[in-house]
Amino acid sequence: MIPARWCNQIPYHDRRYDPIWALCEEYDMPIVTHSGSAPREEYGDLLGIYVTEVTWWPARPMWFMLWSGVFERYPNLKFCATEGGCWWLPQLLWFWDRLWAGQKGSEKLGAGAFSGKVEMLPSEYIDRNCFTGLANVKRREMGQRYEIGIQNMLWGTDFPHPEGTWPNTHEWLKKTFYDIPIDESRVMLGLSAGDAFGFDMDALRKISEKVGPTPTDLGQLGEGRTAQDLTDRWAPVKEVGRHWLTGNDFPLIPQ
Repeated sequence: MIPARWCNQIPYHDRRYDPIWALCEEYDMPIVTHSGSAPREEYGDLLGIYVTEVTWWPARPMWFMLWSGVFERYPNLKFCATEGGCWWLPQLLWFWDRLWAGQKGSEKLGAGAFSGKVEMLPSEYIDRNCFTGLANVKRREMGQRYEIGIQNMLWGTDFPHPEGTWPNTHEWLKKTFYDIPIDESRVMLGLSAGDAFGFDMDALRKISEKVGPTPTDLGQLGEGRTAQDLTDRWAPVKEVGRHWLTGNDFPLIPQ
Protein backbone atom coordinates (compact mmCIF):
# COMPACT_ATOMS: atom_id res chain seq x y z
CA MET A 1 0.00 0.00 0.00
CA ILE A 2 1.27 3.45 -0.92
CA PRO A 3 0.05 6.86 0.26
CA ALA A 4 -2.82 8.16 -1.84
CA ARG A 5 -2.03 11.78 -1.16
CA TRP A 6 1.70 12.33 -1.11
CA CYS A 7 1.44 15.75 0.59
CA ASN A 8 4.42 17.87 -0.49
CA GLN A 9 6.31 14.98 -2.07
CA ILE A 10 6.83 14.33 -5.77
CA PRO A 11 3.64 13.00 -7.44
CA TYR A 12 3.49 9.53 -8.91
CA HIS A 13 3.85 10.55 -12.54
CA ASP A 14 7.53 11.35 -11.89
CA ARG A 15 10.05 8.94 -13.41
CA ARG A 16 11.93 8.67 -10.13
CA TYR A 17 9.33 6.08 -9.08
CA ASP A 18 10.11 3.82 -12.04
CA PRO A 19 12.45 1.55 -10.03
CA ILE A 20 9.59 0.93 -7.58
CA TRP A 21 7.12 0.15 -10.35
CA ALA A 22 9.67 -2.15 -11.96
CA LEU A 23 10.19 -4.13 -8.75
CA CYS A 24 6.46 -4.38 -8.09
CA GLU A 25 5.96 -5.70 -11.60
CA GLU A 26 8.85 -8.14 -11.27
CA TYR A 27 7.53 -9.57 -7.99
CA ASP A 28 3.89 -9.46 -9.12
CA MET A 29 3.06 -7.18 -6.19
CA PRO A 30 -0.07 -5.04 -6.65
CA ILE A 31 0.03 -1.39 -5.62
CA VAL A 32 -2.90 -0.31 -3.45
CA THR A 33 -4.18 3.07 -2.32
CA HIS A 34 -6.85 3.53 0.35
CA SER A 35 -9.34 6.24 1.17
CA GLY A 36 -8.60 8.55 4.06
CA SER A 37 -5.87 10.81 2.77
CA ALA A 38 -7.14 14.32 2.11
CA PRO A 39 -6.14 17.95 2.76
CA ARG A 40 -8.08 18.07 6.02
CA GLU A 41 -6.54 21.38 6.95
CA GLU A 42 -8.69 22.91 4.21
CA TYR A 43 -11.98 21.47 5.46
CA GLY A 44 -12.31 23.00 8.90
CA ASP A 45 -15.04 21.18 10.81
CA LEU A 46 -17.16 20.63 7.68
CA LEU A 47 -17.41 16.86 7.42
CA GLY A 48 -19.46 17.06 4.23
CA ILE A 49 -16.50 18.47 2.29
CA TYR A 50 -14.27 15.66 3.51
CA VAL A 51 -16.69 12.84 2.65
CA THR A 52 -17.32 14.40 -0.77
CA GLU A 53 -13.62 14.28 -1.68
CA VAL A 54 -12.37 11.31 0.32
CA THR A 55 -13.06 8.80 -2.46
CA TRP A 56 -11.34 11.00 -5.04
CA TRP A 57 -7.89 11.04 -3.46
CA PRO A 58 -7.13 7.28 -3.54
CA ALA A 59 -8.19 7.15 -7.21
CA ARG A 60 -6.08 10.12 -8.26
CA PRO A 61 -2.79 8.17 -8.60
CA MET A 62 -4.56 5.99 -11.17
CA TRP A 63 -4.77 8.78 -13.72
CA PHE A 64 -1.36 10.15 -12.76
CA MET A 65 0.11 6.76 -13.66
CA LEU A 66 -2.10 6.26 -16.71
CA TRP A 67 -1.37 9.53 -18.49
CA SER A 68 2.34 9.55 -17.61
CA GLY A 69 2.85 6.18 -19.30
CA VAL A 70 3.51 4.05 -16.22
CA PHE A 71 1.12 1.35 -17.43
CA GLU A 72 2.61 1.52 -20.92
CA ARG A 73 6.13 1.00 -19.56
CA TYR A 74 5.08 -1.66 -17.04
CA PRO A 75 2.29 -3.65 -18.69
CA ASN A 76 2.09 -6.22 -15.90
CA LEU A 77 1.93 -3.72 -13.05
CA LYS A 78 -1.29 -3.88 -10.99
CA PHE A 79 -2.90 -0.90 -9.28
CA CYS A 80 -5.92 -0.85 -6.97
CA ALA A 81 -7.89 2.03 -5.48
CA THR A 82 -9.84 0.64 -2.54
CA GLU A 83 -12.62 1.77 -0.21
CA GLY A 84 -13.58 4.53 -2.58
CA GLY A 85 -16.38 2.78 -4.40
CA CYS A 86 -16.37 2.42 -8.16
CA TRP A 87 -19.30 4.64 -9.11
CA TRP A 88 -16.88 7.22 -10.49
CA LEU A 89 -15.09 4.89 -12.91
CA PRO A 90 -17.66 4.63 -15.76
CA GLN A 91 -17.73 8.39 -16.20
CA LEU A 92 -13.95 8.58 -16.22
CA LEU A 93 -13.59 5.74 -18.71
CA TRP A 94 -16.12 7.42 -21.01
CA PHE A 95 -14.29 10.73 -20.71
CA TRP A 96 -10.79 9.26 -21.06
CA ASP A 97 -11.59 7.11 -24.08
CA ARG A 98 -13.26 10.01 -25.87
CA LEU A 99 -10.33 12.27 -25.01
CA TRP A 100 -7.80 9.78 -26.34
CA ALA A 101 -9.79 8.79 -29.44
CA GLY A 102 -10.43 12.43 -30.31
CA GLN A 103 -6.85 13.61 -29.97
CA LYS A 104 -7.46 16.33 -32.57
CA GLY A 105 -9.29 18.29 -29.89
CA SER A 106 -6.36 17.85 -27.52
CA GLU A 107 -3.73 19.33 -29.81
CA LYS A 108 -3.91 22.54 -27.81
CA LEU A 109 -2.04 20.56 -25.15
CA GLY A 110 0.76 19.95 -27.61
CA ALA A 111 1.12 17.78 -30.70
CA GLY A 112 1.53 14.13 -29.79
CA ALA A 113 0.73 14.82 -26.15
CA PHE A 114 -0.12 11.16 -25.54
CA SER A 115 2.52 9.60 -27.79
CA GLY A 116 4.70 7.04 -26.03
CA LYS A 117 2.59 7.29 -22.89
CA VAL A 118 -0.88 6.12 -23.85
CA GLU A 119 -0.84 3.96 -26.96
CA MET A 120 -4.26 2.33 -26.62
CA LEU A 121 -7.64 3.23 -25.15
CA PRO A 122 -7.40 4.24 -21.50
CA SER A 123 -10.13 1.71 -20.71
CA GLU A 124 -7.85 -1.01 -22.08
CA TYR A 125 -5.13 -0.02 -19.61
CA ILE A 126 -7.67 -0.06 -16.79
CA ASP A 127 -8.80 -3.55 -17.78
CA ARG A 128 -5.23 -4.76 -17.94
CA ASN A 129 -3.61 -2.94 -15.04
CA CYS A 130 -6.21 -1.71 -12.57
CA PHE A 131 -8.95 -2.84 -10.24
CA THR A 132 -11.12 -1.35 -7.52
CA GLY A 133 -11.81 -2.59 -4.01
CA LEU A 134 -15.56 -2.64 -3.40
CA ALA A 135 -16.23 -1.80 0.23
CA ASN A 136 -19.97 -2.27 0.71
CA VAL A 137 -20.74 -2.06 -3.00
CA LYS A 138 -24.04 -0.48 -3.96
CA ARG A 139 -26.74 -1.67 -6.36
CA ARG A 140 -26.08 1.35 -8.56
CA GLU A 141 -22.51 0.15 -9.03
CA MET A 142 -23.75 -3.35 -9.82
CA GLY A 143 -25.84 -1.81 -12.58
CA GLN A 144 -22.70 -0.17 -13.99
CA ARG A 145 -20.52 -3.26 -13.87
CA TYR A 146 -20.37 -3.77 -17.65
CA GLU A 147 -19.00 -0.25 -17.99
CA ILE A 148 -16.61 -0.64 -15.05
CA GLY A 149 -15.47 -4.11 -16.08
CA ILE A 150 -16.55 -7.06 -13.94
CA GLN A 151 -12.99 -8.33 -13.65
CA ASN A 152 -11.99 -4.93 -12.24
CA MET A 153 -14.36 -5.18 -9.26
CA LEU A 154 -13.12 -6.85 -6.06
CA TRP A 155 -15.70 -7.12 -3.30
CA GLY A 156 -14.84 -6.66 0.39
CA THR A 157 -16.63 -6.27 3.73
CA ASP A 158 -14.73 -3.17 4.92
CA PHE A 159 -14.49 -4.86 8.32
CA PRO A 160 -14.48 -3.48 11.02
CA HIS A 161 -15.64 -0.04 9.85
CA PRO A 162 -19.25 0.83 10.71
CA GLU A 163 -20.10 1.56 7.08
CA GLY A 164 -19.07 -1.98 6.15
CA THR A 165 -21.26 -5.05 5.84
CA TRP A 166 -20.27 -6.82 9.09
CA PRO A 167 -22.03 -8.27 11.08
CA ASN A 168 -24.77 -8.61 8.45
CA THR A 169 -22.60 -9.57 5.51
CA HIS A 170 -24.80 -12.38 4.18
CA GLU A 171 -27.85 -10.13 4.22
CA TRP A 172 -25.93 -7.40 2.38
CA LEU A 173 -24.72 -9.90 -0.20
CA LYS A 174 -28.24 -11.15 -0.83
CA LYS A 175 -29.59 -7.62 -1.16
CA THR A 176 -26.86 -6.69 -3.62
CA PHE A 177 -26.32 -9.85 -5.68
CA TYR A 178 -29.74 -11.54 -5.72
CA ASP A 179 -30.24 -11.05 -9.48
CA ILE A 180 -26.61 -10.91 -10.67
CA PRO A 181 -25.54 -13.81 -12.91
CA ILE A 182 -23.80 -16.52 -10.92
CA ASP A 183 -20.59 -16.58 -12.95
CA GLU A 184 -20.23 -12.80 -12.64
CA SER A 185 -20.87 -12.96 -8.89
CA ARG A 186 -18.08 -15.47 -8.47
CA VAL A 187 -15.67 -13.19 -10.29
CA MET A 188 -16.48 -10.13 -8.17
CA LEU A 189 -16.75 -12.01 -4.87
CA GLY A 190 -13.48 -13.88 -5.08
CA LEU A 191 -11.97 -14.95 -8.38
CA SER A 192 -10.74 -11.48 -9.39
CA ALA A 193 -9.12 -10.96 -5.99
CA GLY A 194 -7.43 -14.33 -6.26
CA ASP A 195 -6.03 -13.37 -9.65
CA ALA A 196 -5.01 -9.85 -8.64
CA PHE A 197 -3.21 -10.85 -5.46
CA GLY A 198 -1.99 -14.28 -6.51
CA PHE A 199 -3.96 -16.20 -3.89
CA ASP A 200 -3.74 -19.98 -3.78
CA MET A 201 -7.32 -20.63 -4.83
CA ASP A 202 -7.05 -24.38 -4.29
CA ALA A 203 -6.02 -23.79 -0.68
CA LEU A 204 -8.88 -21.34 -0.18
CA ARG A 205 -11.54 -23.51 -1.81
CA LYS A 206 -12.21 -25.62 1.30
CA ILE A 207 -12.67 -22.48 3.38
CA SER A 208 -14.98 -20.88 0.84
CA GLU A 209 -17.05 -24.04 0.62
CA LYS A 210 -17.43 -23.95 4.38
CA VAL A 211 -18.27 -20.28 4.98
CA GLY A 212 -19.06 -18.78 1.58
CA PRO A 213 -22.65 -18.19 0.43
CA THR A 214 -24.17 -20.31 -2.31
CA PRO A 215 -26.32 -19.00 -5.18
CA THR A 216 -29.34 -20.27 -3.27
CA ASP A 217 -28.24 -18.38 -0.14
CA LEU A 218 -28.08 -15.19 -2.20
CA GLY A 219 -31.53 -15.73 -3.68
CA GLN A 220 -30.11 -16.23 -7.16
CA LEU A 221 -31.63 -19.70 -7.42
CA GLY A 222 -34.86 -21.11 -6.04
CA GLU A 223 -38.54 -20.24 -6.24
CA GLY A 224 -38.50 -21.08 -9.92
CA ARG A 225 -35.53 -18.86 -10.77
CA THR A 226 -32.73 -20.39 -12.81
CA ALA A 227 -29.19 -19.33 -13.68
CA GLN A 228 -30.36 -18.68 -17.25
CA ASP A 229 -33.03 -16.30 -15.97
CA LEU A 230 -30.31 -14.15 -14.41
CA THR A 231 -28.25 -14.17 -17.59
CA ASP A 232 -31.27 -13.29 -19.73
CA ARG A 233 -32.26 -10.41 -17.46
CA TRP A 234 -28.95 -8.63 -17.93
CA ALA A 235 -28.19 -9.68 -21.52
CA PRO A 236 -29.29 -6.38 -23.16
CA VAL A 237 -27.27 -4.35 -20.65
CA LYS A 238 -24.23 -6.55 -21.21
CA GLU A 239 -24.59 -6.15 -24.98
CA VAL A 240 -24.52 -2.36 -24.66
CA GLY A 241 -21.62 -2.57 -22.21
CA ARG A 242 -19.39 0.48 -22.54
CA HIS A 243 -21.90 2.30 -24.65
CA TRP A 244 -19.39 4.75 -26.13
CA LEU A 245 -17.53 1.79 -27.67
CA THR A 246 -20.58 -0.14 -28.88
CA GLY A 247 -22.31 2.60 -30.84
CA ASN A 248 -24.90 3.46 -28.20
CA ASP A 249 -25.61 6.90 -26.83
CA PHE A 250 -26.48 5.84 -23.30
CA PRO A 251 -26.02 2.97 -20.87
CA LEU A 252 -28.99 0.63 -20.62
CA ILE A 253 -30.98 -0.04 -17.46
CA PRO A 254 -32.44 -3.55 -17.03
CA GLN A 255 -36.23 -3.86 -17.15
